Amino acid sequence: MPPPSAAQISRLFAPLAIQGRQHETLALLADDVDWTICGHAPPMSRRYTSRQEFLDNTLKVLRERVLTEPLRLEVRNIVVSSTASGGGDEGKDEEIDGDVVVELEALDATCKNGLPYDMRYCWVCKFAHGKIVQVRAYLDTDLLTRALQQNP
Repeated sequence: MPPPSAAQISRLFAPLAIQGRQHETLALLADDVDWTICGHAPPMSRRYTSRQEFLDNTLKVLRERVLTEPLRLEVRNIVVSSTASGGGDEGKDEEIDGDVVVELEALDATCKNGLPYDMRYCWVCKFAHGKIVQVRAYLDTDLLTRALQQNP
């Protein structure tokens, strides 16, 4: 089976940009997703071993403590590994397997103290049977650290 197309992956991640629909993309995370935020931005830069642990310690913290409104992310670029499968005209989302890299940009995000949260993310995702089972997230850890420290 051919690899998934960038358009197919973009469609899966597009709800992250729409207020109230982010859960559609987050539902792709396996319950036991292995998610690592790389870099040095304590307490967020670390390894998470479940979907709930990741959500509770990252997006929930940003939403409740740091940002003026829930984070919205827009897809800027997608790279699909040539060894990935589950795509093409016949492919179904639940059949996606392999590695996908998604670059995302925060949309109109502002911290409660007024600091612009103009974050860009690079998520290196591993899919298995249509679920995201592993992510290595790269981001501006300096901006994240400042946002966390200035919005306690």
